[in-house]
Amino acid sequence: MAFNNKTALIKWIAIFTMTIDHIGYYLFPSLLFLRIVGRIAFPCFLYTTIQGVKETRDFPKYLLRLVLTGVISMPVTAQTGNVFNILFTLALFALSIKDYRFILPAIFLVQFTEYGLYGFLMGWTIYVLAEKHTVAGIALFLLVNALQFPSLQGFAALAFIPLLLPVTFPVRPLPKWAGYAYYPIHQVVLMFIARLM
Repeated sequence: MAFNNKTALIKWIAIFTMTIDHIGYYLFPSLLFLRIVGRIAFPCFLYTTIQGVKETRDFPKYLLRLVLTGVISMPVTAQTGNVFNILFTLALFALSIKDYRFILPAIFLVQFTEYGLYGFLMGWTIYVLAEKHTVAGIALFLLVNALQFPSLQGFAALAFIPLLLPVTFPVRPLPKWAGYAYYPIHQVVLMFIARLM
C-alpha cells in the first residue's frame, strides 16, 4: 500500500498531535493547551483510514491489523477507561466505508468504542470531504465538532486545516509496523514516566 505525500504528512501530524495529547493526559493534566492540540489527532487518523481503505490491496488484512493492534493495546488503554480503544472505532469505520451494508451494525457497535457515535459520524464527514464533496464535507465536519462545545473535543474542528492543506513536497511515510506499534508503546512509556514523577 503506497500512501501519497498528503496521506504521509497527515499521518505524521496524527502521531505528533496524539503524542502531545497523551503527554498532557499522563504527565501534565493541568496544561489544557496540550489536550487542545491533541484534538487534531483523531480526525487525522480517520483521514488516513479512508486512504488506507482506498489504497490497500488486501482489505481483510488491513482490517485485521487494526483489530489486532486494538486488542494488543487493550491492557494499556483499559487503564484510561477506554477498553475498546480508538483502533476498534477505526476498524468499524473502515468496514462501513468499504461496504455500506455494515453502516448500521457499525453504528450499533461504536457505542462501545472510544469516541463512540461522534467519532464514527466525524469519520463520515471526513469521507464526504475527501471523497465526495469538499464544501459539504467541511460544513458537516465543522457542525459535528461545533456540537461538542464547550467540551475540549470541539477543538477537533482545527483539524480541517491540515486536512485541506495542499501537499506539493515529498514526505517520507512512516513505516507501516511503526505506526501500529507506536500507539501502545508510547503510552506504556508515558505511564512509566508518570509513575516516576
